[in-house]
Amino acid sequence: MLKRVSVIIPTYNRPDFLKKAIKTVLNQTYKNLEILVIDDASTADNQKIINNFNDNRIIYFKNKTRRGASYSRNVGIKNAKGKFIAFLDDDDEWMPEKIEKQVESMEEHKDVALAICYSLDKRFGHERVNKPPEIISHELILKSFNLSSTSSYLVRKDAIDEAGGFDILLPSAQEYDLAIRLSKHHKICCIPEILMVQHSTEGQISENWNRKIKGLMAIYHKHGKEYSSISMINHIKFVGMLGLFSMGYFVGNNIYNIIIPAKEIYES
Repeated sequence: MLKRVSVIIPTYNRPDFLKKAIKTVLNQTYKNLEILVIDDASTADNQKIINNFNDNRIIYFKNKTRRGASYSRNVGIKNAKGKFIAFLDDDDEWMPEKIEKQVESMEEHKDVALAICYSLDKRFGHERVNKPPEIISHELILKSFNLSSTSSYLVRKDAIDEAGGFDILLPSAQEYDLAIRLSKHHKICCIPEILMVQHSTEGQISENWNRKIKGLMAIYHKHGKEYSSISMINHIKFVGMLGLFSMGYFVGNNIYNIIIPAKEIYES
């Protein structure tokens, strides 16, 4: 029998995006799913949206006050009943076989706790395919200062419970921090296919340079000893990334014309 997958969708005042996100989950070829919608204290009537789908696999939770996406994901993790957990931001999209292919890979490789996939990034005025390596080590994650969007993640429930879920104190890069912690004790793999699409929407953290800078600093402070254990070059690269993010604070998304090529050099 197929193992259940719990899909966690945090949302805040974007009912049209929420509808699309739920539809992209219901269109999955893998059908043993539950969908946990975590409403971060929206004023929109998201309960009505859930009711209109008339699908008992959709479970609705609403925070009493606005707490943020990471807190909302942790609410979903706590209430999830699946053996695997997937995360979907309400402005992202999955290909129909995303969950099926990730579960298939993780069932074949029991030592893998987190599976991601290639993603098509349509943000910042151009399209780019994010292609992480198929096998991702702890050292490689530290070296890259990045992994992939949360919407590409499929993780074993017992592994994320052991890791303690998302760190709600981080201002950004919470998914990267989770991957760092998971990779200390488990393997991470990537399905080499485009199974997820990131769309550009107003108010994304990717456009909040102040939070991005604070997030990068917080990650380095939290895992600094591990970065130091790799090489001094990583310190230099960190300073370079911080400088680019600081430029983004002043020039906006145009800085991605520099950041994306720089990231490719960094990971080479």
